[in-house]
Amino acid sequence: MPIAKKSPLYQDEKAVVNRSSEDYRAWPIFWLAFVRLIYFSIFERALSNYLYFVIDINESTLGIITSAGAIAYIFAPIIGQVITSKIGVRNAIILSSVLTPLLTGAQMIYFEPWFLIMCRVLLGLTMGLVWPNFLNLLSKWQNNSNIERSNKNFRNFNFSWNFGFIFGLLIGFIWAFTWNDYFTMVISWSLSFLLIPISFFLKKESRTQHLDGASEMQLERFTSEENLKVNSNPKSITPMIVYPILFSWLGILFLATSKSIFLFSYPVFLKTFSHPSYLTYLVQAGLQLAQVIGLTWINVMKIYRRKISVMISLIAVIMISTSILFIGDIWYISIIIMIVGLFFGLIHGTALKIMLEYGTAKNTAKYSTINEILVGMGFGITPIIAGYVVEINIHAIFMFVVIFGFFILIFLIYLSRNIKKGKIR
Repeated sequence: MPIAKKSPLYQDEKAVVNRSSEDYRAWPIFWLAFVRLIYFSIFERALSNYLYFVIDINESTLGIITSAGAIAYIFAPIIGQVITSKIGVRNAIILSSVLTPLLTGAQMIYFEPWFLIMCRVLLGLTMGLVWPNFLNLLSKWQNNSNIERSNKNFRNFNFSWNFGFIFGLLIGFIWAFTWNDYFTMVISWSLSFLLIPISFFLKKESRTQHLDGASEMQLERFTSEENLKVNSNPKSITPMIVYPILFSWLGILFLATSKSIFLFSYPVFLKTFSHPSYLTYLVQAGLQLAQVIGLTWINVMKIYRRKISVMISLIAVIMISTSILFIGDIWYISIIIMIVGLFFGLIHGTALKIMLEYGTAKNTAKYSTINEILVGMGFGITPIIAGYVVEINIHAIFMFVVIFGFFILIFLIYLSRNIKKGKIR
């Protein structure tokens, strides 16, 4: 029975709904992601360039050092969730913000491979306190948000870390061009200390508060048009669960693997053609900017079109990788690597959206944890293999992208065979 809009009960119900959508503070997560990626993008690029172009370590050793943190990250989400369950989300993020500058700064002191690997493994483990908790919070907040605010949170999160990445690389290019890669490392390291004060702005009760029984009963009876629509169809806030979760996981695995290959191989091309190392900042920034465009585009696509965009993106990455096998011009490679970011964004946006909505629908951190494990596998194992392969033939690694992409494409077509235009919007 409808409740009069002027009745006290209606006012109480409206207050409960408003309170449920305001009992979290999202902006610290966005700023933490932004600052973390500014410092990280500069430092990682500067360290790799310094080791490869100045210290002159070989590709296989660089691959191992590059992979150390990402390999540790394969196990980090599991370890991180155990620690988080003991100390809470807010304290876990604060702890990671304190440890990050310490472990980052240690890498500038001593450049022996074993020491760098040790520091990066520890740093990779601390990431298990960060990204899984960020993604889990986004999923939990979606339960306490209307569709518009949920989409806004998702969009702002993607903008924060992507623009942090882009902005950082552009700054890094200026510093490396004006001074050198070591100076760039030092300045970026100082930026990592900003994580500490920002993390304290997280609300102490970082998990969204559960409504009591009376409030839940009131919410069920709330009669605004929007909430009637959502309550009549629970899947209206998680429409992407029409995709199998394996669709998301395979997409993330291909993204991490192929992107890792493109980023690792580009400095090798530069060194082969005797070009300066600072170009890596510009090309990686261009790739990331294109990825932001893809992520933004996917956010306004209809459900079925997201499937088509992923298929087209896989085909595009396969074709781009094939072209690099035959076209050895450094400027073509530079431009095409930036363009490939658009297709990475379309794949990433779809996969991330599926994962977050499964977490919301099932009310669990399991999906965000598995997502981050797959990211660790793709970015962790791939550079090690790539490091050894490029010492023999740099083009051979792109043949792997072609073959792997072809198999992923077949699997995704099969998994999404029931997602048809006539059945969903």
